[in-house]
Amino acid sequence: MFKHTFYQRLAAGRDTFLKRVAEDVAPKLGMADEWRGVISLTGSNSARPGYLRTDMIRRIAEGACGPTGLDAIGENIRQVVKEAYGDHYDAVSFCTCEAALWASLETLAAPSMVGPGAGDRTRYIGLHELYAQHHLSYGRPTPPLYKDFLSDRLQTAGELGVLGRRLSGLDVVIVPVAGARYEVHGIKPSVVSLLTDADPAATGKAVQEVIEGRGSPVTAITTLGYETTGFGRGAKADDGTAALMVAMGEIARRYGVPYIVDKARGVPFLGSHPDAYSADVVLFSMDKVAGALTSGLAIGREDRLIGLRRAMGVHSERFGGSPPHGKGRYAAFDPGREALVSQLAALEWIRDNTDLIEANAERLHQIAVEAFAALSERYPSAILIENTVDTGGVEINYTRTWNGDGFGIPLFTNEDAVAGTNLIANGLAQLGIHPPGGEEGNLIVTPERGLLDEDGVLIEDRARVALTGLAQVLEVLSKMVEE
Repeated sequence: MFKHTFYQRLAAGRDTFLKRVAEDVAPKLGMADEWRGVISLTGSNSARPGYLRTDMIRRIAEGACGPTGLDAIGENIRQVVKEAYGDHYDAVSFCTCEAALWASLETLAAPSMVGPGAGDRTRYIGLHELYAQHHLSYGRPTPPLYKDFLSDRLQTAGELGVLGRRLSGLDVVIVPVAGARYEVHGIKPSVVSLLTDADPAATGKAVQEVIEGRGSPVTAITTLGYETTGFGRGAKADDGTAALMVAMGEIARRYGVPYIVDKARGVPFLGSHPDAYSADVVLFSMDKVAGALTSGLAIGREDRLIGLRRAMGVHSERFGGSPPHGKGRYAAFDPGREALVSQLAALEWIRDNTDLIEANAERLHQIAVEAFAALSERYPSAILIENTVDTGGVEINYTRTWNGDGFGIPLFTNEDAVAGTNLIANGLAQLGIHPPGGEEGNLIVTPERGLLDEDGVLIEDRARVALTGLAQVLEVLSKMVEE
């Protein structure tokens, strides 16, 4: 059987799969009626962000009615960030993480818009990795073989979907990760990135060759910032920092260009310090696992942040008086009062409860290992379950089930997620569980939707049901593969 035929048969057998989940899994799962549709395996999805805690709702309400100006709230955010990362770091808030990414690339990587004649072109470099449709979509793709790579992946249809975020005069050079495999999978087939065996040194060499090659100047390097094996960060430096990110940061320093790290699904203050991988700007989506209202936060070296703060209209105190929010280049990216209040409250809570977040992640990891014991025995050394220190959750990666000659557990694509053909999500819906974040065999479980109590403590019986449901849905799929 060919691989595409395998996925066609999966699509044709959808009803059989769902019947097996309903008959074989649901009755034994122990799902309470009041949990159905409430518990989720992710709080790190734009469509399903984490639930707000009661204390967060109270802080937002108090801030919305309070007399404190936005400039003072922004100064307090800066203070908390500097306390955590050092005085050489600064911060600026946005309405979304995508807005922060847009502004960072236009401010730090795109060519100048001032001057006579035709504008220059510049290039930024990104790796062919997961979620590339976000951080690689602001430049014109090169080499040309990637020109269709970003045009359809979770983008709005039509002209604005393809061109809406492309910045004038900016190209993006997409560099494959050495040691990765790029294969076509899915009921709605697309190229997936299998990154568990990434080679940081060889990838760094490839990026350096791009910089030294002919063409328009390279003005930035951008990658994701997640520090786990499924994202190609399994190899670690001596201090435990992801070696791939260290390599990218070192190259950026060597050539004097900024290293912009997209860590939308991460939690500020957790994981490696940005200094460890020489990041200039790290971007967070504060409404996901960080626990705030919809908003983005850029944290980075203060010399790099001045341009971003000025563009957002919050660096005007140099003229005296208060910063005029919403009057800069990116007035449409202003976060607003309630989002700023929630960011400050979330950052303070994370700062004061780091041990609790890490304990939740460790316990979630233990529960996942127990839930996946049978599947791990079926696929020895192929099911990777890893504590994601920087997201407060756990990563479950099964891409190595495809390392042999036969077919592994099906890999579903971003296109499957949009089209409703991701059978993992379909099976979990039968059980009343929202699916985890991530596709392509790399499942990111975070507990912020229905798996935490009002104090942010993991509710273990709910977590066990949710992870057991996920494991058994994958077991049903794995048995269909054998058939």
